Amino acid sequence: MTDTAPQRRPRLGPLVIGVLLIFIGILWFIDIVDAVDVSWAVLLPGALIVVGLALMYGARTGRHGGLVTFGVFLAFFVVLASAIDVLIEVPITGGIGDEAHRPIGAASAGYHWGIGKMTVDLTQADLPDTPMEVTLGIGELVVVLPAGASLNVSADAGIGQVDLFGRIEAGISPELTAGPGGSVQLVVRVGLGRVEVRYG
Repeated sequence: MTDTAPQRRPRLGPLVIGVLLIFIGILWFIDIVDAVDVSWAVLLPGALIVVGLALMYGARTGRHGGLVTFGVFLAFFVVLASAIDVLIEVPITGGIGDEAHRPIGAASAGYHWGIGKMTVDLTQADLPDTPMEVTLGIGELVVVLPAGASLNVSADAGIGQVDLFGRIEAGISPELTAGPGGSVQLVVRVGLGRVEVRYG
């Protein structure tokens, strides 16, 4: 009589990690050879899908291998990825502390500051016919527009709060837009902090 040892099923955790490494390696290779521009906003949801499929399979076998915890952390980073995109796009350059701009006459096409509080008062300025951008890396950004200004305004933050003419959004990657549909675009953004756009 021969004893037959029970067949060991492969542990699900290492299997999923291996699949994720292959998945990331393929996308990284595609990005390096400039075939496709791959961002974390694409990579992380793909990895989350792999973990979700593994958990569906693991529901039958009972082998989760810590994937539930890993999936929760991965889901958090998927949400955070949209904020990271904004954080990366807003360079922390231009100085630290309080900064104020109150142009009289032609306004500049862009105002940028690093860390602190920046106020851009455009109530006495001649607004250009070209797009304007006002950015702050970390801190509080306040933009004051002349009453009745015909601008399309887009305000967003990587992580923080956006107050656009009294409408408020907060959290990860909040964004608000307003405007009459004209051709002049004003983009106001902060990487980490608070942004407020109001009429003077």
